[in-house]
Parts: sequence; C-alpha cells; structure tokens
Amino acid sequence: MREKAIVVASKKQDAQVEIRRTSVCDGCRGCSVGKEGKPLRVWAKNPINAKVGQVVEIELRAKTFLSATLIAYGLPLLAFLIGVGFGYKVSGLLNITAIEPFAMSMGVGAMFTCFLCIHLFTKREEINKKYSSRIVRVYEH
Repeated sequence: MREKAIVVASKKQDAQVEIRRTSVCDGCRGCSVGKEGKPLRVWAKNPINAKVGQVVEIELRAKTFLSATLIAYGLPLLAFLIGVGFGYKVSGLLNITAIEPFAMSMGVGAMFTCFLCIHLFTKREEINKKYSSRIVRVYEH
C-alpha cells in the first residue's frame, strides 16, 4: 500500500509525514482522513533522508498491513467469541440463571483484555519498527 505524504518533521532515521485525503478516501470511513477530511500524521522510516516540506511516497507492505489488521480486529473478535463460549460453560457450573448477560460480559471482558494486551505489546520498540511505514521516494517539484 503506497500513499503520497508531506514530511512535516524529522528525527534521526524517522520522519513524521502528513497523509492527505485522496479520491480513494471518499467512500471509506476507516480513519479520520476518510471521515472528516483531517490529515493523518504518522511516523515513517526515512532511509532516503527526505527533508521537511518534501512530498514523498510512503509504503506499508501488504503482508504487514494484513497482519496488523488481523491483530487489531481478528484477535479481539476471537477473544470475544471464546469469552462468550466460556461464559456459557461456566454459568452452568456456577448455577447462574442469567446465562446470556453473564456470557456477554465474559465475552466483553475477554475482548477488553485482548485489546489491553495488544496495546501493551505494541508499545515495544521492535514491534513498532516492524509495523511502521517507510519513505520510498521523494517527488520532485
């Protein structure tokens, strides 16, 4: 996945880039760029030493994008379903009469725990580096 962006800051081997809304964003509601037209700022690896103010192309490999999507959406969904199933099993053992609310709360609890684990896990520097974009080209004016 490649996008045009403007370099707005730089720090060592990284650059903060601002991604602007394009025609591809029109029907999407996935982020603030598609919803509100706000520019999205992200940090990207800067192996070509792009300077502040330059228009660049950033890339996030498809494999990386798909694995990040699976982690962000698939794992919490799986945790929710396992939590609901576990809640149904445990409610019978504990003689709980409100089975569905108990199972739902177990599912939500499992999903919340999964989100918390993902949040804590992605704070690690090596994970941040693996899932960050990189600048691949500088556009000449």
